[in-house]
Amino acid sequence: MTQAKTKPLTFAEFLERNDTDGIRYDLLADGSLVAVPSEAEINSAIVMMLLEKLMPFIQLRLAKIGVLELEVNPVGDDKRNRRPDLAILEPAHLTIESLKKRTALFLGSLPPRFVVEVVSPGNPDTDNYKRDYVWKRQQYQDCGIPEYWIADPHRSQVTVLSLVDGIYQEKTYRSAEPINSREFPELVLTADTLLSI
Repeated sequence: MTQAKTKPLTFAEFLERNDTDGIRYDLLADGSLVAVPSEAEINSAIVMMLLEKLMPFIQLRLAKIGVLELEVNPVGDDKRNRRPDLAILEPAHLTIESLKKRTALFLGSLPPRFVVEVVSPGNPDTDNYKRDYVWKRQQYQDCGIPEYWIADPHRSQVTVLSLVDGIYQEKTYRSAEPINSREFPELVLTADTLLSI
């Protein structure tokens, strides 16, 4: 990833930035920017499959695919923002001013109801795995997001993290085992169905 040279930015200034170079950036703890690579096609396909399965249970306007800027406490890679592959908001979010101007939530805001990250290729010692399994887990838990899914097509598993008394409880699903979602108990889905795109 390439680091962009700019003056240190706050999260609010980061949101106001008008990029003309066509590159997406993340905000680091020191207020600098780092360029973000584009998503793999399989990641987008998995997100679209899951959104299709969730459609009977949500308002379409509450689904945000790769566009929600979520302010987080820096952990691991020092990122101050995350952009979940899929986020499902609460109806109350539609009245929040930062969501009207740009799809963003500040620290301390009402958290999204549900977020999903699709793990990019790499081995368990790479930042791809640390980012989704360790750093984002801590950040999303700190934000109070009730349910966080890690869809991992390379390990053929879906890890569901449910917030219980402020701590994520983890359950991993493989093959034809039905995924149990506390936020969407009516959802009928297996890891095989979601990941066999």
